Amino acid sequence: MSVRIKLALSYLSIIVLFAGLAVYIVYTERTVIRQMGSLDADFEQTAVQSQQLDATFHLLLTLQESRLTLHELLLDETEAATEFIASIETFDQHLAELRAVFNGHVDDDSVAALATLDAVAEAHEHFHEDAQQILVWAATGEQEKAIQLLNDELEAELIIMEQQIASFEMDSDQKLLAADAHFDAKVHEVEDGIARLRIVTIALIILSVLAALGLSSWLTQLITRPVNELSETAVSIEQGTFELQRLPLLTDRRDEFGLLARVFQRMAEEIHAREQALKQQVRQLQIKIDRTKHDQQVAEITETDFFQQLEAKAAGMRRSRSNPDIQAE
Repeated sequence: MSVRIKLALSYLSIIVLFAGLAVYIVYTERTVIRQMGSLDADFEQTAVQSQQLDATFHLLLTLQESRLTLHELLLDETEAATEFIASIETFDQHLAELRAVFNGHVDDDSVAALATLDAVAEAHEHFHEDAQQILVWAATGEQEKAIQLLNDELEAELIIMEQQIASFEMDSDQKLLAADAHFDAKVHEVEDGIARLRIVTIALIILSVLAALGLSSWLTQLITRPVNELSETAVSIEQGTFELQRLPLLTDRRDEFGLLARVFQRMAEEIHAREQALKQQVRQLQIKIDRTKHDQQVAEITETDFFQQLEAKAAGMRRSRSNPDIQAE
């Protein structure tokens, strides 16, 4: 496999790794955002249930104030009539607020709650009519009729309304507890999702760092080490030491560096052979030059007059030795 393909595959693997990391983070982020949206809806539901419970509590409190002011009215307490009318108006106000909470919903619970509130409103309207009669009798001094109406009818109506509102309050309280539990479960779910996202993100970052380190080491083995070995071999060739022992490890590779190492080794061997041949030729030329210099020096000596005279004397001596008669004469 060529180096280009290896590099392309390595970069592609890194891209795929980080793309997967990005996709997971985006997916988890959207999941958390979706859970947060659901959490907001659950929080609103919890707030609605809390608002229902508060309004129901105020209804009960207002009924108690109405009962108390009626008794005070019959006892000729000052401002009792005004306080009773104010309690009636306050009850109607809280009842309207409570109905407004359910009017925006169309589920079965809301329909049942509205039916209960309609019954309470009808009972309170009848209670209001009877209370108006008590106010009239109290104003005209007919206290016995007012007390009898209060004891015979209004107390029973108040008890029925209190029971209806108390039942509604208990149901609202149970729904609030269920909404709180569901909200808490959603909060824990979101927290668990964020914790998982944090752990997985850290793990993926560590994995990415390890992958980058592994890729760096692999690229070092793939590119940096062969380049360094070729550079050191080139330096040895330049210095004339021809340290080629690193090349056989590279020539076995089946990529561009293997091809380059084989070509480089062949070129180095050829250069080494040529250098050795040139050195041999230089030595031979040196020998020839030394011989030529020696012959020239000998020729210079033999061509001198002194050497020729010595040579003539030597020749005469050789002749006299070879011919004794000439020596006797």
